[in-house]
Amino acid sequence: MTPEEIIKKCDEQIAIGYGPASISLIMPGKWGKKDTRRLCPGGPMGEIVNDNFDGRGIVVMFDASEVKHFLSNKPFKPTAGTAA
Repeated sequence: MTPEEIIKKCDEQIAIGYGPASISLIMPGKWGKKDTRRLCPGGPMGEIVNDNFDGRGIVVMFDASEVKHFLSNKPFKPTAGTAA
């Protein structure tokens, strides 16, 4: 996904207005010793919530407002293979 697509998804979740807005992304890696993963170096921290059983990595849940703020103010250098 592009940063613009991620920001759009964040806006959609924030607009729902029911509790804290969150966004889940599929990221490369395995669920091992750590229960958290950063969107990119220096980026927001997310919680690993599931292994993606089709071999595409892990599912990480992020706070939508943190991700939107970060992507709106920083150049985006994604972790390899970041997808939704």
